[in-house]
Amino acid sequence: MDQPKNGQLIRNLKNFFICLNYDLFEISKKMNNIDNFSEFNDFEFLVMSLEDRRYLKHCGYDFKACLREVFKMISMRKHGGASTIDMQMVRTITDFRDLTLYRKLYEIILSVLVNYKFSKKQIIRCYLKNAFFGTRLYGYEVAASETFNKNFECLDYYEKAFLAAMLLRPKPLRCNERWRQSVISRAMYAQRMRAFVKQSKN
Repeated sequence: MDQPKNGQLIRNLKNFFICLNYDLFEISKKMNNIDNFSEFNDFEFLVMSLEDRRYLKHCGYDFKACLREVFKMISMRKHGGASTIDMQMVRTITDFRDLTLYRKLYEIILSVLVNYKFSKKQIIRCYLKNAFFGTRLYGYEVAASETFNKNFECLDYYEKAFLAAMLLRPKPLRCNERWRQSVISRAMYAQRMRAFVKQSKN
């Protein structure tokens, strides 16, 4: 009776490590030509302030955020997934989106491994290069071009804040005023939080 169970467990573990190795390989390919030397820019700080304030302090997952969301779930309050930028990068590259505990644990494990292999600069830049900003908008450069009809380098601070807020509320196929106002309010919040993030870095 125990032998078949042990055999199944071994096969499951083998498949798990095969998937893990494959996803690490795919992420490594996406990391090619990602800048690891220049300092964090305004846009990256804005994204941190909106999506993951402790990004520079954790190793792939935010234990405090996880505890907070578990407490909300237990108390029957609205809760999120406590995803970090690292976990969102992993989800974006692997396209593994099952809403299960296994998927969340897999993301955490992969995010920790990615943190050992790559720098925080590489991780956030890989994420922003591939992130979903809205319908047919993948990557910050495409989003900047389609949203403002400019190259990303030509955006002013407010436009970068608007772009950062789009990650929280991606642009629908047909943009309406309500969506625009929602993103603008988040962009304004990002602007107020910029100083806080820079203080956290120091």
